[in-house]
Amino acid sequence: MEANTATRIRATTLTPFHYHSLAVPSGTATLAPYLADRAMSYALASAMGALAASPALPKKNYLRDLRAFPWLASIFEAHAPRLMRPLGKRLNLDAEGGYQKRIHDATGTGNLKTWFFIQEVPPGTVYHGAIFGPDPFLLAGGIENRDVGRIVVRIGRHLGGILALDRCESDDNDKVRLNAWTADLTGYDVDNDPLMRVDVYALHDIQITAPMPLSAAAERVGAWRELGR
Repeated sequence: MEANTATRIRATTLTPFHYHSLAVPSGTATLAPYLADRAMSYALASAMGALAASPALPKKNYLRDLRAFPWLASIFEAHAPRLMRPLGKRLNLDAEGGYQKRIHDATGTGNLKTWFFIQEVPPGTVYHGAIFGPDPFLLAGGIENRDVGRIVVRIGRHLGGILALDRCESDDNDKVRLNAWTADLTGYDVDNDPLMRVDVYALHDIQITAPMPLSAAAERVGAWRELGR
């Protein structure tokens, strides 16, 4: 993998999406300003056929998956983010899990509530970030090595959101943010790298650095990849 090759990306939401990010009264709201690097890596890998089909979900192991993916990503940051009005959702436990006692006891709180609200990111929200690895737009063009111009991926809970990825022009002044949590997961020594200090603690697994030059970000992501070999 060309881990130190960076492709600047503009990501635009085509449909609403949500994650269970922030607790709000009777539900959850999406963390609108950011798309996690891990979410973008999984989304691109899935769209490009890099995820193996399986009749059963494998045991969750982010480190295993991120080391195997052809691409890693920066944090994607939104331009003028906002949230839609709360939307009521119902979890149909009759159909999904029955009413066994252990499930019934849990339906009053958390993600097993039978009625709750979510807040989604609306269509037209624009995020900017970078993909590190082979140029996905050229790779999607197949053996002709042509630039396809746009890649569409699915994100959000149950992959309910659709996101369009477009290439952005890059220059030496480009800056992106990385996720210090991901770096630490790979074994990278974040404490001794000033550029990896946390600037925004958004969530436990989204610990965002200050903006850094694209070339510096690519160098660090390349170092994470080497730690996995």
